[in-house]
Amino acid sequence: MKRFLLPAVLLLTLNACQKDSENDVQPENKDWYILTSPDNRAIQAVHGDIDGTLVITTNFKIYQTKDRGKTWSTANYTSNIGLFGFLEQQDTLLALNGQIGNASNTSTAYAANPSHFSLDGGTTWQLYRKWSRKTYESRVARNRVTNSVGTEYSIDYLLTPTSPSSTGSFYVETVGIKTSTGRSLSLPQEHELTSLYLDSKSRLYVTGSAPLCGRRDKFAFCGEQNGTLYVSKSSQP
Repeated sequence: MKRFLLPAVLLLTLNACQKDSENDVQPENKDWYILTSPDNRAIQAVHGDIDGTLVITTNFKIYQTKDRGKTWSTANYTSNIGLFGFLEQQDTLLALNGQIGNASNTSTAYAANPSHFSLDGGTTWQLYRKWSRKTYESRVARNRVTNSVGTEYSIDYLLTPTSPSSTGSFYVETVGIKTSTGRSLSLPQEHELTSLYLDSKSRLYVTGSAPLCGRRDKFAFCGEQNGTLYVSKSSQP
């Protein structure tokens, strides 16, 4: 009997591991697919299609998934320059390492200045060597997007003075998504939101930090600090 004990225990252990892996899926939500970044930074930008290949950046790394975030592969982007967006031009995907503008309720923030490019949809990256002042024209809005029927989605901000007497210092918080039609979109949890993106099916992608359980001077994450990506299940969220 002892000869069969160890294999039996190993079999039970393997089965338990398989179940843990199978259960390690993103939480269900009726309106959103929810993906979590593979490292402990906020997701800064996303590009692609959740039904195919998605590429994200967590500022200093680029990751790719082809199974809706169940597994991620690390791209060969190696630089200590932070990334803030992606821009597709014909058959080339550009990684943008600059920012233009300050986010607020009325202004548009942009990712700009290509630093690397990919010819295979974000799997491999090469240094972009065509820098000039015109590279700042290669830019993409981070905090607002407009769909094919003209509806604009933008990150909604709340500016709160850091003290009752303060007139020039504010806490800047993201409080959700608003539309040009006057609607507000709620997310399952609170986050520091970073960017918006629309795929070819007009589904809305929202990138941000890990869920928050405290704001302002009591800022705190609810648990792990891995960033979050929301993808709307509808083309009209």
